[in-house]
Amino acid sequence: MIQFMRPLRRLRIHLPRTLRLRRYKLILVLIFVLFFFYRDQFMKHMEDNDRQADLPGWEREKPLKISYYLDQKKDTALIEPQGFCKSKTFLIIAVCSSLDHFAQRQIIRETWGNTKEFNYEAFEKLHYHLKGKYLPIMPSRVRLYAEYLSGFGKSLTAKVQILFIVGRARTESQRECEKLSLEANQYNDILQENFADSYNNLTLKTVMALKYISQRCSSTSAFILKCDDDSFINVPNLLHFLLGGTIPLYTDTVDYHFQNTYKVMSPWNRFNASGVVMYGHKFCNMEVDVDVKSPWYVPQYMFEGFKYPVYLSGTGYLLSIDVVQRLYEEALTTSLVHLEDVFVTGICAEKAGIQRHHHPLFNYVHGKPLCIFKGTISLHPMPGNTMSEAWAFVSNYNIKCPPPDKHFIKKQVTKKAHC
Repeated sequence: MIQFMRPLRRLRIHLPRTLRLRRYKLILVLIFVLFFFYRDQFMKHMEDNDRQADLPGWEREKPLKISYYLDQKKDTALIEPQGFCKSKTFLIIAVCSSLDHFAQRQIIRETWGNTKEFNYEAFEKLHYHLKGKYLPIMPSRVRLYAEYLSGFGKSLTAKVQILFIVGRARTESQRECEKLSLEANQYNDILQENFADSYNNLTLKTVMALKYISQRCSSTSAFILKCDDDSFINVPNLLHFLLGGTIPLYTDTVDYHFQNTYKVMSPWNRFNASGVVMYGHKFCNMEVDVDVKSPWYVPQYMFEGFKYPVYLSGTGYLLSIDVVQRLYEEALTTSLVHLEDVFVTGICAEKAGIQRHHHPLFNYVHGKPLCIFKGTISLHPMPGNTMSEAWAFVSNYNIKCPPPDKHFIKKQVTKKAHC
């Protein structure tokens, strides 16, 4: 018996060493695996410690309360359009522009911003070869908004107003001031507020536009589209959408759609809301940019979190007039973030409890095929020459952009809603 136990004693002497080696190896493997899975969070935490650099124009000692820069009770506009919103307006297109972007504003006026010509009447001309392959507007929507509309059938027209929002230059010249004044007198579509016009002040610009529209237009307007002066807006498509119709599917717009949105003959894809409307290109789980050289850098003293709430791209988003008032009120009590889309459609909308909706035809980037412009609602960015080229194409109603061919099947649309 004693002889039999001796080998076991020897085994028990050597076994712990083997286990220790195996345990050390296992620990190393676990450390490697944990590092692999959590390295992004670790790096983000390390990078977050570097978000201490000040943001030019919004240094840490500067107040971040919107109410500090905006007088709620006074009319602070330096220039404003005469008679704005005195009559019923179905859609206001508020275009954020820079003071010196005279050429960009003029291009818009001569292209998609010419809403007397580029109105709902143009919709059938754009898509006449696809009649029967999209849903028409809803009679109930036409009746609901009858006071904003004129004409019937093919001659139906909606009242649309363009409003360009600008600030003032830090060192503006007398010539520049006179030029803007002449432009405002000629076109009556300029709103100038008293703040330094810069990229980092886009939030101030947008909130001041919300103030002006909520105070002037709350009882006379239905919808607001906010966009930039390098965005292309297909106004007839937008009006068709607002009146409950669907936009026909084109070969070049299929890739923008998700599995539940490309079925343009489905009543489920009709727009049927009259209030609490926020539509655009939705972003989810977007992380804070920590690169101090990036225009989207946000210091920690301005926004403490790692990820933004859901928000809509500032290049083009749609609001109902009731939402304008609610966002404006929330902005007054919310600490400013200089990224206007994050601040207005993300942080303020989240506080107000307003749901943001994604629509595939609101795009913050555009592809090369010009047929995309016929089948979407908004596209961005659009340099001046591209804007003119796109307009020449869209306004040529003899051009027939092709729909998906007969071999197109739903399996080709595999994207699911990203959030």
